[in-house]
Amino acid sequence: MTEPPTDSPSPGAPEDAEAPPAPKPKRHESWLLNAVVVAAFIALLAYLYVRVVRVGYIPTGSMRPTIQAGDRVLIHVGAYRHAHPKRGDVVAFWSDREKEYEVKRVIGIAGDRLFVGGGFVLRNGELLNEPYLPEPMIRERPVRGMVPDGHLFVMGDNRNESEDSRDYGPVREDRVLGRLFLRILPLSRSGRVR
Repeated sequence: MTEPPTDSPSPGAPEDAEAPPAPKPKRHESWLLNAVVVAAFIALLAYLYVRVVRVGYIPTGSMRPTIQAGDRVLIHVGAYRHAHPKRGDVVAFWSDREKEYEVKRVIGIAGDRLFVGGGFVLRNGELLNEPYLPEPMIRERPVRGMVPDGHLFVMGDNRNESEDSRDYGPVREDRVLGRLFLRILPLSRSGRVR
């Protein structure tokens, strides 16, 4: 007759015997795994840069005081993928005149009737309230007309020092890179862009 198995250790085996340690991954397998993780991280950063958020540099003072020359900002590249820019948005757009993007505030969208002159802006017959302006508009470039379909009328907040739609006309909406939403540098002035 056979005896049932017991949980007692076999004679001669130590009572506290541990299982042998798991084999360590071979050095080349560990290196390959690290390379895959780094490549995936770089691909994620590239995707975010192209499709979601970019870090931008502000080269001029045309948007002073909202954004200063030398500021670093975050641009939401995907902001207008399924929507249109709104009045008051601060946008980055590819300039037909420059090899880089420019940053301005949207004053008028398609269909808006604008009058710029006399130190003020009228949109659809109403005077714009623009608390972000650092000083009254003195340098005049009178503009009167309607913003065409697929275009935006943009102006810098520093109206007396800004080249904008008053100079080169409305900007095509398909040239808009994205909406500025956050100033990240300098840290002393970091915060939302409004």
